[in-house]
Amino acid sequence: MKSFTFLIPLIALLIFSACDIVDGVLGKDDDNNAVELYPVLLDGRWGYINADGAMIIEPTLQSARDFSDGLAAVRENWEWKYMNSKGEFVIEGAFQDIRSFNEGKAAIRLDGRWGYINKKGDFAVNPRFREAHSYSDGRAFVRSLDYSDYYYIDENGNEIESVNRPDDMDYIDENMFYDGRALVRDDNLYGYIDKSGNTVIDLKYSEALPFSNNLAAVRVSDRWGFIDGNGNVSINPQFISAGKFGDGLAPARKSSNQYGFIDRSGAFVIAEQFDEVRSFSEGRAPVFINNKWTFIDKEGNQITSPKFDEVEPFYNGLARVTMYVAEGEDVAEEYGYIDRSGKYIWFPTN
Repeated sequence: MKSFTFLIPLIALLIFSACDIVDGVLGKDDDNNAVELYPVLLDGRWGYINADGAMIIEPTLQSARDFSDGLAAVRENWEWKYMNSKGEFVIEGAFQDIRSFNEGKAAIRLDGRWGYINKKGDFAVNPRFREAHSYSDGRAFVRSLDYSDYYYIDENGNEIESVNRPDDMDYIDENMFYDGRALVRDDNLYGYIDKSGNTVIDLKYSEALPFSNNLAAVRVSDRWGFIDGNGNVSINPQFISAGKFGDGLAPARKSSNQYGFIDRSGAFVIAEQFDEVRSFSEGRAPVFINNKWTFIDKEGNQITSPKFDEVEPFYNGLARVTMYVAEGEDVAEEYGYIDRSGKYIWFPTN
């Protein structure tokens, strides 16, 4: 295992609040309870609203991300910081870039090197990586400082090694663990490892997706099917394309140029009728019809007419939607939120 040493005096780099993180406005700032605040853009600055559309944190920020583990990554006065649900900056430092917290740790970049901090702002893993991604199941995907290797580390930053781990893992965008499995790639073939780094499903697929709802879509020859966590075929390869399961349904295309949704038996429960689709989340799935997005419920009913230029999955009962608006010769993006019935909670603004 390669080892690196890179110690940074924390006092000089990080300034943290003397107060512990406490209960939030509408949720608790801890790992088990989501903070129900949502970033909005108003007159070029970001703030946060609650689930009723009331402004809770005034729009003064240059950038704002979703709350995760009770904290939000924000940018203020050209500096990246972490904010709690009261609008207080609880972790500040000379960060060049930061990622959201997950499982109590967040990846941060200092002097060109990535490491991880905990929610007190202390280093949990010293900066010694060229790239670093979010933790999941106590594991994180990183790249060595010399660019030579991608590998997983444990909570202490130690490389996960095993006898039958893939020899030379390549970069993969969806690198988090789901259902105890991580999708890995080597020489353009995909397979899956467990938390110990063991190859539990051989790298033999030309294309594959991460596990979700304990099933994973894999391509066999020219058709997609689904396997379980042991690599056994759960749904025979029969689809031209397929996506990840969510809420017990998965996008699929079998006999046309349009998509529908299948259940865990492989049967279509929502017919192929959409130009593009994404997976279900909180009982709603984005669908693309006539060059616009909307959402459907699990019966296939649209909750609004197709009218959005871009959408994001539902998160704590709301979904962010984007509208493109002409401003002279330019096109501006306006962001809003709808609830599960399709009603605007926050009309699109920029």
